Amino acid sequence: MKDINELIAKLKMEIAKNDQETLFATVIQEIEQFYIDNLGLNPYEVAIFLTNKEKTILSFACPEYLVNSGMIPVSSTEAHAATIYRTGRSVTDNKFQQQRHLGIFEIIRTPEGENLPLFKMMGTPIAVDDDKLGVIEISRRSKREDEAGDDFTPNNMVFLEKTIKILAPFIKKVMPENFRGKIT
Repeated sequence: MKDINELIAKLKMEIAKNDQETLFATVIQEIEQFYIDNLGLNPYEVAIFLTNKEKTILSFACPEYLVNSGMIPVSSTEAHAATIYRTGRSVTDNKFQQQRHLGIFEIIRTPEGENLPLFKMMGTPIAVDDDKLGVIEISRRSKREDEAGDDFTPNNMVFLEKTIKILAPFIKKVMPENFRGKIT
C-alpha cells in the first residue's frame, strides 16, 4: 500500500514550488494515482468532480479525457455525483448498471478508443470543514460485467472517506477560483 504520508510530503513540495500553471493538474494527478495504486484500479476508474464558485455545477477534474466532456448540475437527480454532493453522504453501489443513473459519460470512449461502462461505484464528498468542494467516485469499469473486478467493501469506503478528508485541503489550496473544467 502506498503511504498517504509520502503523498502528503510530495504535495507539500509541489505547493511550495508555487508553479500555479501546473500545480492544480499535478495535485489532481497525484491524488488520482494514489487511489489507483491503493485500490488496485485501472486507469479511468478515479473521477474527481469539483464544483464551481456558485456551487451549482460539478465538472471533471479527472480523468483527464473527461475534463472537457460536460458539466453536471448539482440539482441533477440522475447523477450519483450530484446526489452525493447535495446529501453529503457516501454511496457504495456494486450493481451500478442496474440502477437509474446518468450514463452519458460512460459512452465517451477512452483515449484508447474503448467504451468502458461503470459496473461498480463508490463515492464520497470532498469537503474542508463545511466547504463542499466536490465528489470523488471510484469505479470498476470494463467492457463486460464479469470482468469488472471485486465488489467494493465497507473497508474500501472507510479508506476512501478517511484519505480524501486528509487530501481535501490540498485540493482546496490549488483549486482555481473559477473552476469549470476546460469548457470554454
